[in-house]
Amino acid sequence: MHARTNGKISDKNKFIYNRVITLNLMAKKTKTEIELPELEKQETEIPQQHEFYKIPARFGAVPVDEAPMGYEVETRRRETKITKFEHAYPKIFLPFQEVQRVEFSHGDKFEATELFPTGANRLFFGDNLHIMRQMPSNSIDLIYIDPPFFSGKFYNVIFGDNNEVRSFSDIWEDGMPGYLIWLNARLFEMKRILKKTGSIYVHLDWHASHYVKVEMDKIFGSDNFRNEIVWHYTSGGLGKNSFGKKHDIILFYTKTGNYFFKQQKYKRFVDKSKGYDTRIEYLKDEESGREYRINIMHDTWTDIGIISPNGFERIGYPTQKPEALLERIIKASTAEGDVVADFFGGGGTTAAVAQKLNRRWITSDQSRIAVSIISDRLSKNAEKNIVMFPIPDFTVEHCGIYETPKLEKLEERKFREFIVEAYGGKPESVSKNIHGTRQGVPLYVGDSSRKSAITKEDVAHFASAIFKEKHDNFGAMLAWNFDQSAKQAAAILAARENKRIDFVRLNLVRLEDNEFRAHITSKHSDYKDLLSFIQPPEVRIESNRIKSLVYEFDVSESVSLNPNGAIANVQWDFKFKNRFTSTEGYAFLRDKGKPILKVQYIFPKAGTQTIACSVQDSEGGEKTEVLTIDVS
Repeated sequence: MHARTNGKISDKNKFIYNRVITLNLMAKKTKTEIELPELEKQETEIPQQHEFYKIPARFGAVPVDEAPMGYEVETRRRETKITKFEHAYPKIFLPFQEVQRVEFSHGDKFEATELFPTGANRLFFGDNLHIMRQMPSNSIDLIYIDPPFFSGKFYNVIFGDNNEVRSFSDIWEDGMPGYLIWLNARLFEMKRILKKTGSIYVHLDWHASHYVKVEMDKIFGSDNFRNEIVWHYTSGGLGKNSFGKKHDIILFYTKTGNYFFKQQKYKRFVDKSKGYDTRIEYLKDEESGREYRINIMHDTWTDIGIISPNGFERIGYPTQKPEALLERIIKASTAEGDVVADFFGGGGTTAAVAQKLNRRWITSDQSRIAVSIISDRLSKNAEKNIVMFPIPDFTVEHCGIYETPKLEKLEERKFREFIVEAYGGKPESVSKNIHGTRQGVPLYVGDSSRKSAITKEDVAHFASAIFKEKHDNFGAMLAWNFDQSAKQAAAILAARENKRIDFVRLNLVRLEDNEFRAHITSKHSDYKDLLSFIQPPEVRIESNRIKSLVYEFDVSESVSLNPNGAIANVQWDFKFKNRFTSTEGYAFLRDKGKPILKVQYIFPKAGTQTIACSVQDSEGGEKTEVLTIDVS
């Protein structure tokens, strides 16, 4: 057991990217060179373990690979460059959009930091790799992840929205090596953002745990491997052609040899009929009346079972882990006030337990439904007064999939900065009519309202600004819409030679078109769906009285307003009081993989009742509709 050093995060710890060389993993794509925003570079290295991976001379030339799968060194034009995992997963900088802040009346007690810029805990919707790459190094005390197991292409598709399906389909495209490269790129970032005294726990099953162990030895160092924890559960595990499988594996690593760890203990109940050991002090359990002894926790955990189908913790998430499991891990590797992160948020157990134990937290998921369930769970826990100390607010933030109505509400300057960053540029006030640049090309951003349009006057002002600032007579105008006069003006300019101000070439790019996100696709074709602007669904609720106090609610007529979108999940709050918190049993309702759109509810009494319905669609749109009814 080691003590933790209390090092503060540097104010300069901003991390950025320089240039990235993108290559396809299987040599299917062409090489492309892309310039990204200049940010301070943070280095994470693979540990040197030459003795561990020493080539066995007595057996001849045996190939030994010290690098994790997917970690590439590229040699080009006599120059060697370590591309790490960027050949398969290029660094892409996208802004975060705060779509919601859930307040617990303690916001002023928590100061803004680099990791928590608004003082609030953070819940992200988006690809965790790109989210982590924008986080400061050496800033998190504990990471627990329960990534998708390598157990079948669609086994881990739980919520069924399109973002989740796309992500999981990519994971298994190239078999086990593809899965390991996908996971290694993320583990590499997790190592970077862990504090030097930090720990990571990776929860797996029999399909891939032994493969991942080999990769983590290379990323974190074999000397920093602490435990292979066997979580043995009593239920399930029936097998016809093999022994029943009744355990998961949790790999426990630390970033360095100087880490925080607090030994955990557990109750071991005794059977009176088998006698006592007079040398041991026995205690009496207040709830059961049974006697027990205190044991030091070992690496086989048999005292925590899986959540029963009707357990009080159950929220409908099929692979949900018990809170007792996360409580043990968080207590062992953090102290109060430390930061806990889970980048495969799922049902939100890690964040929920961290909040109860007075730890700060960050979590994310690529499913909008999962994010809604986590937000609902955390709000509900706070309202139940489960914790008795000040709770930080938390924000819901999007990365890559942005809610259009929220963008329209931004003030002009912030909207323009956001769009320039999303386009891969640098926001800067070059002049009144140049709002930023991308690879030296000046950018102009229209108004935030989707009803607005670029006019020929806007085109003239932008062209004049380009000429005045002596750019290369080329610019891009980014806007929701362009009226016909603007299109004609741009066409006239583009048709002539570059000799005077009238001959500036302009590119008119609508924010919702594929052209806007084409620069992301150019870095890697797998990212064609990474950037999009979405609309909330249109929610239509019908209510019918079945009998005394029993009502049926139907949202079958609700529709997604996004291309290829469909209603994916419905949550109900039958006791709505200003903030949505779902009623028990109404957070995640499915039938054969499809959302249940009709539900019944028994009200406790007659009178005027306010209910709320939150609907998520398959493209990431969400809307909450409030309804007041007279219950009889």
